[in-house]
This record gives sequence, C-alpha cells and structure tokens, in this order.
Amino acid sequence: MNKILILLSITFLAGCQINILEYENQIISDAQQYQAKISRDIWGVPHISGTRDADVAFGLAFAHAEDDIKNIAENMYLYRAQMGLKDGSSGAVIDYLIKALKIRERVEEQYQEVLSDDVRSVLEAYATGLNYWMVKNPNNSFKKHFPFTAKDIVAGFAIQNLLFSGVVSSIQSLEKLEDSSEQSFSNLYEKDDLVTGSNAYAISPSKSSDGSTRLMINSHQPLEGPLAWYEAHIKSEEGLNMMGGLFPGSPFIFVGFNENLGWGFTVNKPDLTDIYKLVINPNDKDQYLLDDVWLNLEKETIELPVKIFGPINWTVKREVKYSKHGPVLEIGEKSYALRFAGMEDIKQVEQWYKLNKANNLQEWINAMRMRSIISFNGIYADKKGNIYFLHNSSSPKRLEGLDWSGIVDGTRSKYIWETFVEFDEIPQILNPSSGWLASTNQDPFKVTDPKDNLKKENYSQTLGLQTRMTNRAYRIKELFMGKDQITEKDFDDFKFDNSYSIDSRSYKYVSEIFGLNFENENLKKGQTILKNWDLKTDFDNESATLGVCVLSPEWLAEQAAETPPESEESFKTCVEDTLKNYGKLNPKWSERNFMYRGKKKIPVQGGPDVLRAIYGLEQEDGDLKAVGGDGLYIHVSWDKEGNQESKSIHQYGSATQDESSSHFSDQLELYIDEKYKPTFYKDAALKRNVKKEYTVPFKSSL
Repeated sequence: MNKILILLSITFLAGCQINILEYENQIISDAQQYQAKISRDIWGVPHISGTRDADVAFGLAFAHAEDDIKNIAENMYLYRAQMGLKDGSSGAVIDYLIKALKIRERVEEQYQEVLSDDVRSVLEAYATGLNYWMVKNPNNSFKKHFPFTAKDIVAGFAIQNLLFSGVVSSIQSLEKLEDSSEQSFSNLYEKDDLVTGSNAYAISPSKSSDGSTRLMINSHQPLEGPLAWYEAHIKSEEGLNMMGGLFPGSPFIFVGFNENLGWGFTVNKPDLTDIYKLVINPNDKDQYLLDDVWLNLEKETIELPVKIFGPINWTVKREVKYSKHGPVLEIGEKSYALRFAGMEDIKQVEQWYKLNKANNLQEWINAMRMRSIISFNGIYADKKGNIYFLHNSSSPKRLEGLDWSGIVDGTRSKYIWETFVEFDEIPQILNPSSGWLASTNQDPFKVTDPKDNLKKENYSQTLGLQTRMTNRAYRIKELFMGKDQITEKDFDDFKFDNSYSIDSRSYKYVSEIFGLNFENENLKKGQTILKNWDLKTDFDNESATLGVCVLSPEWLAEQAAETPPESEESFKTCVEDTLKNYGKLNPKWSERNFMYRGKKKIPVQGGPDVLRAIYGLEQEDGDLKAVGGDGLYIHVSWDKEGNQESKSIHQYGSATQDESSSHFSDQLELYIDEKYKPTFYKDAALKRNVKKEYTVPFKSSL
C-alpha cells in the first residue's frame, strides 16, 4: 500500500511539474509579443521605452516587480477579495463588502464591452510583464499569487473607489451610531489611515519672477506599503511620455508630467455616499417598504475564505440582500442600504490612460469629464502658461431641499439617485488673475486670492463639499500673498515651510493653554515653552516637541470627524510623557522627529499638517518615526519660451524592498537636506546618466 501511495504521489507531482512547465512556457511565449527597454538612471529610477504603449506597460510591470514585487503581489489579496486569507476574520469583512458590491462580477461582465482595445492591450501587457518576472525569478516568495490577470488590475482600480468615496468611513460612523458590537470594517489597505492629505500648487507667468510656469506635485502617502509612491518614466512611440508617481499594481502614472503639461492630485471629501434606512416588514424580514409597497429583497449567498491559523483555512458562507438602493447592511436590529458614486463603474483604468495620453489642457479636461475617477482635487499647469484647479467629484444628482448629510429615508424611490451632476457644475478655476492656485485638502472656495475664489452659494448644497481649512492652506495662502513675484527659490522654500499659522486650528488649540493657571512647576515651565514657540518644526526648535505633542490629538480628532479632548488634558499628558522620555521639557525637535530606513535613523524637519508634512508614529523610546507625509515630490517648470525643467526626490529610493541595493536609501540624505535630484526626463540627460540598461523579454527566453 505504501509503495502504491508513493507511486501515486510521484505521478501526481510529475503531472504538476508538466503543467507548471507548460504554464511557464506559455508565459515566455506571450512575452515575445512585447519589447521594452528599461534604462535605470544613476538613482535606479526606471525609464521604460517601447514602440507601443503595451510594450511600455510590459516593461513597467517587470521593472516595478524588480523593486517591489511584495506589495504588487500582496495587493492580490484585496483585488481578489481574499483579505480573509491574509488577516483572518477582520479581512473577511472587507471581502464581504467587495463581494456584496459584485466588483469582480462587474469586471468579468464589462471588461470587453466598456474598455477600449487600447486600454485592454495595456492591461494585458502589464499582467504579462508581472508573470514574466515570476518565471524569470522562480525562487520568489509570492508565487501563490500568480498568475496575474488584466482583470485583477481592473478590479483593483474599481476597489479604490471604496477608499475614496467615503463609503467605509460612512459605515464605520453608522456602526458607532448603532453601538454595534459586530466586526467593524477595517482598513482597505494597510496604513490607509495615513492617507492624510496632500499639497499641489502652481503659478502662472504673471506671478513668476522670470515668466515661468511652475507646478509643485506633493501628494502625501504612507512611506511604505501598497500606497507608497514609486517613481518611473514611461515613453512610447504612440505618444506616451509620462514621468511621475504610481502605486504598486498600476500601469499608469497617477501624478506627474509630460513635455507639455503636469498635474498633482490631493484628497478631497465631497459627499459621495448615502446610507438609506429601510423599513422592514414586521411580518416578513425579507421585505422592505418602498413607495408604500412591500418589495422583496433580492438574496444571494457569497463565500468568504478565512484563515483560521497557520495554513488552515475555512470557507464561510454569508447571505447578502439587495434593495433597489443597493446592498443591504444589517446592523443591530436595523437594516440600511448602501449607495455611492462609482459603485458600478470599472472605467477608472480608461480615464487614467486618457490622462496619461493628454497633451494639452482640453485633452486633460476631456479625460476628467469621464468621471470614473470619482474624487480628488486637481492642480494642473502647462507649457502655455495655463494653471487650473478642479474640485473633481462624481457627485450624485440628488433631490434638492433635502438634508443628505445624515441617514436618508429609504422608503421613497425619489431619493434613489441615478446620475451625477454635470462636470461644469463642480468647482473649477482656470487662470485666476492672482496667478496662483493651491490645493492642500481645504475648502474648495479658498484656493487662491480672495478676489478670484469661487462663491459657495453658487453651488448645490447636495454636493456636500467640505469646508475645513488645513494649517497648510493657511500657510500657503500667507506665503503666496506675501510676495508680488515668486522666484524658483521661493517656490521651493514654500514646499519646505515647516510652520503653523496663527490662524490654524492647531495654534488656536495650543493657545488655549496660555491663559490657564497652574501650580505645578513642570506645567508652568511647559506653558512658558509653548508661549515662546515660534510655531516652526525645525531641527533646533526647543518648543516643537511639546507643541506638536499638544496639537496632535486635535488634528487626529479632526481627521476622524470626532470631538478632540480638552487642550488642558492633552497638555498635561504631553508634559508628563516628554519628561519621562527626555528628562526635560524642551528637547530639540532633532531629538524627537526621525526618518528610519534600514539601520539608518536620521532627524528630519517638519510635522503633521505643515507644508513639510511629516507624520510620525511614536516608538517605545518616545521618538517619532516618520510613517507618512512627504514622499515623492516633483517640481516641474516651463520658461517663457516653453523650455521645460524638472526635479524630484523620493523619501528613500527606487529599491523599495531590497536592503542590499544601493538604491534602498540613496535619496534619503537629499530628502533630509530638502534638496532635489534631476529627473533625467529628457533623452540627452538620461543618456549621460544611465547606470544600467536592458531589454525585456530577454533574448535567452526561447
């Protein structure tokens, strides 16, 4: 019997080996239809070129896999609704939402129908590039995620709408309201709570001291993980020539520039989600009331694979119900229906492709008119001197006169919206007379000089546009309005400004301490330190440690839409903790705020919600480790003759995962010193600064 089992095992394994070999041969064969040149510059940044857009996508996938296959591969847990296999029951809750929304089913049904041939060819080339990397690196640790498919990539982009629609935060607020003890919806991405804000600003020739048009691209993301920036340059003979930042798993540049134009995006928070309260039939829990008629809820069963422990998994079956509003959530004893912008849209990939191919203002605006990228503020600039602000939002066309900010009555069909407001009905400004525009996650009616700002009363209240003002918004306004003309140095200095404004919520919160009476000597000393603070977060600042500590609870509460603790409470806690960790109340900011990379630990200027944005996580010794904020940022300009210059920096380097690589942290010192490196975007500059060059697929493949 044992001999028979051994023989059967050998036969089975031999069969598997044959299948694997056939599969690998098929990938190698598929790869032969593409050809891309990967030129890595002296900083390791890949510049990928090819005849077709598809060739470039193939090469980009291979190059990015070389630098960060870990995050690309592990994104597949999310894209395939398998987070339960990664994180257990907490991950399965997100899987439930993805499957309830039928995202993968929509991709399967619509892939051929709604996506153009050009986009599908790019997506399929990108997936082939990832699979080719796997075949050429057979000892990698992520083979269980292969093969990648183009539909995986489309699903990933569709799932992003969950992150930026506000739907998850709306559900979490609902759970808090109902005091639900059930499993809460966890983060879609690891560290997605660090997607705290961004900066983008531009000046036109009228504001520039030398007649240049300038653009600063500075999106704030986690410094590591699946939402950390990766820099690349993609160029084809079909008109693609983009350089900038992208996330693991993307064939497209998200923020960046070509020879004619550039743009940055910042997070905005329009109201894109509605939660409807349903009335359930007391005699039939599978019926709900709509327009005075009891309707049957549609029901389906979904399967959720969940990790139990170690390699042991279990598949849990759950019932999903649907009303005409959307999927139904049963929280406590109540039922709610969910509806949000983009919930049935898989065309985000199409819009990113069009943005990457745009070569003038009208083409860029036409791409944004698609509305498949459901949110983000955009700051645009081009070689013709145009600057443009767009408060992009795929805002639902809702019934006027109703308060849509809370729970919506689910018993009336007239509240179930089907379309979006017109593109021309959302806030946007082209070429203001002030000559400057800035987006720092603030009120869209305060993005330039007051004389040029839009008026809120001209826009529908149903848009649910945010009215918050960040410290960064106050500071960039003060800086731009403080100078008639802006030099290149000024423009860069604004980026690295590390101050809090006296108009900011942060300062007002801290200043509440000034008028309090304390008997404790340490509290008196702390109060004096705060009063003497110049509101900067530079290296030698002896008030920043205590000041940032005090203001942080208010900032975190505002981010979570919660009430902050009393400032006195925060102050007393910070005095105690600072003394405990540093033995004094006035350690220099350079003793508290650090960048960590491998074995390196280096002080860094900046702090939360300053233009030099550094978001730190407190370590056991009390020091702050930067985990979010300034990552990749880019300064691109066109002089009055249209000649372009560009420079950039990444917080670490192009080798995201490989600690043995010279590019694991080779940009860190420049980042700390608030300097840039050249992008080598132009062919002549790249040719002089190529460190390594190779063509994929490799000639030895056949």
